[in-house]
Amino acid sequence: MKCKIYLSDEGYGHIIRQKAITDSLLSLLNHDILFDVQTKNNFEVAKKIFEGFKCIERYNNISWLKLEDGSPDLLAIKKHYIDYLDVSNDFVITEQQCLEPYDFLISDFVYEAFEIGNLSSIPTFGVAHFTWDWFFSKLYPPSVQTKVLDYLFLLSKKATRIYFPPFTPKEILKHYKNAVSVPLIVRNQRINQIKFTDENFKVLIIDSGSGLLKSHIETALKNVNQLKDISFYIPDLYTEKAENIKEIPYSDLLINYIGGVDLVISRAGFNTISECIALRTPMLLIGEAMNPEIQENIINLKYHGLASFISLNTFSQDLNNFLPTFIKNEYKAVKESMQNHSFEVNGAEIIAEDILNNL
Repeated sequence: MKCKIYLSDEGYGHIIRQKAITDSLLSLLNHDILFDVQTKNNFEVAKKIFEGFKCIERYNNISWLKLEDGSPDLLAIKKHYIDYLDVSNDFVITEQQCLEPYDFLISDFVYEAFEIGNLSSIPTFGVAHFTWDWFFSKLYPPSVQTKVLDYLFLLSKKATRIYFPPFTPKEILKHYKNAVSVPLIVRNQRINQIKFTDENFKVLIIDSGSGLLKSHIETALKNVNQLKDISFYIPDLYTEKAENIKEIPYSDLLINYIGGVDLVISRAGFNTISECIALRTPMLLIGEAMNPEIQENIINLKYHGLASFISLNTFSQDLNNFLPTFIKNEYKAVKESMQNHSFEVNGAEIIAEDILNNL
């Protein structure tokens, strides 16, 4: 069999998510399947994760444009999507002209894939924890035209099925008639996790894929040398050095370290959240201004007691004072909730089985 995967050009989460799904499909089909993976902005990461797969470097249309503080750049977003309908139509035509005889397509989350599959009578499966039509509809003032949002929703209706994990906004599940709810989608938790012999309290700091928090992390690290009983694990791209700052190779996947630490400090990105829940590692999450996805994630995590939260200003300016008090008090409740949660984490296997049942 042969499958083409259309990956969004935003973030790393969908890359890890699809690796989990492709691993499950390979296992079910006794490795008798070939995958082509298409993306652009994170092409080098995709090539590394999907080693041995054919990777195609092509931009897949969706972009989320931000200001330096991580908030949406509404003017840039408006400009980017002003001619989206024409760009999308050209993309579909070009893809159809070079489309190989695939047995099915997976989109995570590229809307045009659903139209391409529909026109070619190829089953097409979507995977997402939110949809871009929902996301852009939440921005104020509106920056994406209603006709574009309607168009995106129309394309999504052409998917064979769309798989949504926990924390997906309820209004999406309600309006997407081809929605299928599945457990969290994570990699095999028995492999890849790196353990440490460090006896200190271990903290892993994870930035966004686009490096939005880099300057704030640099500032936060200036005073952590005072915290002798806490070790901070960070990529080796930061300039701050201290005895309790432990560097990780930048080329490494930080999610491979989640299972070996006591706490993850990160933005509330869905892939990091999913991996932490699966590995039962407590989270201290940094808010992100005017990001509908992040706000939805935070609401759900608060409801389940699976994370604590810190403002960006407190993180960058006062982490050395905040963290010891947090560890002594609130951390204990989050750790207990993490140890006792009942979230299932076999979404990749369920999706793989369901795809094969619907071919």
